[in-house]
Amino acid sequence: MSKKANFLPTMPSWVWIGLAVITGAIARFAFITKSSIWHDEGFSILLAKRSSVEIWIGSARDVHPPLYYLLLHWWMKLFGDSVVAIRSLSAVASLGVIIVGFLIIKRMAGQRAAILAAFILALAPFLVRYSQEARMYGLLGLFMLLALYAVMRIVEQPKIVWPYVLYAIMIGFGMYTHYFTGLAVIAFWVYLIFLQSPKQWRIGKTIFLSLKWWLANVAALLLFLPWLPSAFAQLTRGQGLGWLPKATLTTFHDTIWQFLTFTDAHNLGQLVFWLVPIVVVCAALYVLITNSTKEKYACLLVSYSFVPIFLTLLISTQKPLFHERYFAFAAIGIYLIIAMAIDRLAGKHIWVFGLLSAVVIGTEIIGVRNVYAQANHQMAVAMQAVNQQYISGDTIIAGEMYVYFDGSYYNQTNQKILLYTGISQPNGYGESGLLYNQNVYIDSFAQIPQGSRVWLVGKTGEHQYYNNIPASWQLIKQSEAGYSEMRLYAVK
Repeated sequence: MSKKANFLPTMPSWVWIGLAVITGAIARFAFITKSSIWHDEGFSILLAKRSSVEIWIGSARDVHPPLYYLLLHWWMKLFGDSVVAIRSLSAVASLGVIIVGFLIIKRMAGQRAAILAAFILALAPFLVRYSQEARMYGLLGLFMLLALYAVMRIVEQPKIVWPYVLYAIMIGFGMYTHYFTGLAVIAFWVYLIFLQSPKQWRIGKTIFLSLKWWLANVAALLLFLPWLPSAFAQLTRGQGLGWLPKATLTTFHDTIWQFLTFTDAHNLGQLVFWLVPIVVVCAALYVLITNSTKEKYACLLVSYSFVPIFLTLLISTQKPLFHERYFAFAAIGIYLIIAMAIDRLAGKHIWVFGLLSAVVIGTEIIGVRNVYAQANHQMAVAMQAVNQQYISGDTIIAGEMYVYFDGSYYNQTNQKILLYTGISQPNGYGESGLLYNQNVYIDSFAQIPQGSRVWLVGKTGEHQYYNNIPASWQLIKQSEAGYSEMRLYAVK
């Protein structure tokens, strides 16, 4: 252990990792059921409950690859389909990030920085949030961090084979999980290109040009090859991104604040809003400037963290592609950069290390509180009334797609929920790809026979489907829970 870490208790690395994982587990599992399953999670569950072949086909009609849904399918086979069981796949993957992050920073910067990095990852509000969602972002973070670790080992010992194998598998898995894996690949290439000296390029002795490196990349592509036609179809349809806004001057700052506090921080004042993300960028530059190792690991970490974000921001000024949650894997790198910057700034000054660490950890704790404060989706409560008061013959209708999947998850009546479509039915791609052949669409409320009862599940506020209710229908019951609303009508 180096002199700068002497003030820490002398314990084996596995003890520190264990303490960090326990801290992370408490942050992730303490209130993992506070918010109900929401729309995107409901989609994941409905797809994952199908057979492996049906998952492959169903995912091809959506916008994401199938690996997460396949893993969730077998996870539910093992642990059931309760909220805790379903979300725990993401939570366990997020705990794995803590372990891998510790190992990476220990190799890059030593024990003290690694310990701080592990606890920053354990309490990172952005990671806590997406460790509690039945979606692919937490799993992608683990895959990409393992790929980063593989690149490190390739640079250290380029003749050893297993890091190339690990890299190929993780990139292949990543591409089957989320297409933004391609941005991480670009970041790794950028690092390897700029790692080598001009002399090495002239004589062709670079890792980037080595046979093993390109075999690893080709192997990852071959792993992905069976899905390539489906990926091409998804990307050419351009389905599912229309709701994203174009990137602006504030998008990067909003993103950094989401990583740090899970808020946009606009209420803190313009000076604080603009200054803190700039400090984060300066921390990355400081880590780069003070990087003295031949491997230039700081370049790897900064490239991994910022190249995907800035490249997508640039594209999104014209064609919107950017959403913070797609960059959970890059957020991990930024947390690791912060830990390295604090460690280097502090040097042998214990009080500096302690003060800066306390500021970051304290900010994250506030962020975790924000995560739970925003966990207010209550579809479970709205559907509880339906489950308890349902009478055989009642019709249940979701007023819009956004409440269909989560409503279906909490539906215990054995009566299929119908989806009100209004003027036109969905096109059978994107999220509607799971419904196009399920005979659940209802185009008009006038199709409901007189003398029956209808449960209408929707969102709070003014929505067109409420305005389209026939005037003759009698409202019997109405209740709200979170931003979900349930109404019971007698059809007259």
